[in-house]
Amino acid sequence: MLNRQRTAAAVVLALVLATAVVAGLAVANLLEGRDGWPTVASPPDVPAQDDDGPTEASMDDTPDRDTPDGDAPDGDAPDGDAPDDVRPPAVPDDAEPAIVDGVVDGDTLRVIAEPGGSIPSGGSIRVRLLNIDAPELARDGRPDDCGGPEARQRLADLVGSGDLVWMAADREDRDRFDRPLRAVWTDDGDFVNERLAGDGLVDAVLFAPNDRFHDRIEAAVATARTDGRGIWGPLCAPITRP
Repeated sequence: MLNRQRTAAAVVLALVLATAVVAGLAVANLLEGRDGWPTVASPPDVPAQDDDGPTEASMDDTPDRDTPDGDAPDGDAPDGDAPDDVRPPAVPDDAEPAIVDGVVDGDTLRVIAEPGGSIPSGGSIRVRLLNIDAPELARDGRPDDCGGPEARQRLADLVGSGDLVWMAADREDRDRFDRPLRAVWTDDGDFVNERLAGDGLVDAVLFAPNDRFHDRIEAAVATARTDGRGIWGPLCAPITRP
């Protein structure tokens, strides 16, 4: 009987000691935590990321990609439009570039010439178109000739202010008013003098010896007469021109 009591006491003592050890370990773990709180093992470091998308660092690491609307990468610039003063194939080799400064009437322009050409540069110069004669605009109390405003408007449509034009001279450089006499082409090679003639808004005129372009102008006028265009048609009927 005594032995059983001793054994039971030993077991109870062992249980008490074990409980004390466990409690001590728990207290030690609590004391090791920050501010008395137990620590939790952190996962390996990963870059921070906002909820709205990738971070600036991750965006910098993304390989460059060409986009249709984006800037071209550094290096050679992409091919652009050809320079404005590239001579169209239809323009004669001796034609000189100029910038239109305004339209005076159906056969007269104001231009700013390129330095070093046959027309003095540095200001706006009146230029008379070769081999054509447009109806007159109202002046000194006289009303417009039939077709005058239409001819002026058509010329302005073909070569407006600020447009590049090409101008070629004939044998006689100026008229009696000291205006340069020129055949004129648009920047895409359209022959303006001939276009006005073909539209039936000017007549052909020859002041010798300037006949370089006269045949082309005369042929265009003849076609416009036959077709009844512009001043040769309902616009100016029943006016009869010689």
